[in-house]
Amino acid sequence: MRIAHITDIHIQRRPQLTELFGKRFLGAANLYIAGRHDHFTPAAQEALVRALKAQQLDVVACTGDLTALATDEEFQAAKDLLGPIFAAQPSVIIPGNHDTYVAQAEAERWIERYFGEWTGEGDWPRLHQHGQVAFVGVDVCRHRPILSTGEIDAPQLQRLDALLGSPELNESFVFLMVHYPLRNRRGEPYGPDTRNIKNAAALEAVLAKHSARIGAVLHGHEHHGFRTKMPVSDGPDIDILNPGAGGYAHLPDKGRTAHFCIYTVADGHIAEVERFAFDGAEFVPEQGGAFASKG
Repeated sequence: MRIAHITDIHIQRRPQLTELFGKRFLGAANLYIAGRHDHFTPAAQEALVRALKAQQLDVVACTGDLTALATDEEFQAAKDLLGPIFAAQPSVIIPGNHDTYVAQAEAERWIERYFGEWTGEGDWPRLHQHGQVAFVGVDVCRHRPILSTGEIDAPQLQRLDALLGSPELNESFVFLMVHYPLRNRRGEPYGPDTRNIKNAAALEAVLAKHSARIGAVLHGHEHHGFRTKMPVSDGPDIDILNPGAGGYAHLPDKGRTAHFCIYTVADGHIAEVERFAFDGAEFVPEQGGAFASKG
């Protein structure tokens, strides 16, 4: 089974004046006055769609941040661009912190308004079973007035513990999907505290109990991709994969560009990891092999 992993597309549309309240005002200033708007580009986003269409995929997994400021216009633009890709085969989407950027977008679940066919509904975590591969989506994204930290509450942790221990997953290779990193590229707890999961240790404790069952953790949030492991003292370490931002501009002078990954799962393990990089025109296989670069 071939699974494409995309994340952090960050579709951007200039907000209306009536939408510039709270954190969105600060975010818009950061994008359109401080210049971060140019870090993401339609050229990469459109090339990503072309690249995915050219692949023979069984599932597309998206770990969030489809939008930049969680406006209706951004969600609609993201749906217009990415909806055909998600509809072409089974797909699984979880929200990112930019998809819950303001309190209204989180409370009214705007991501589900536009992408509910692929997020599912009901309490988190959410299980998506596709053949012998299971995708367990966790939602740790919380609106914060200023910071971009996430958090997972006790009821979701309890449900996650029960789901990962369920016989329902006995025959499945399990991808755990979470927007925020658990570990950095050196395998250390992810920081800084202004942009991580506040209670990541509690989430890791649940995952460690079921490490033999979890094939890999897929995440985004950190725009420069890496592969690492979560150490487990009394079980197998857990593989962690982040392709890097799929909508990033091609900035060779800074060693940065957009990426996505394809994972081939066979015989109960990841048999191959492919990573593709945006060269300014199209996505091509990463030179030197997957994660050879730090972009």
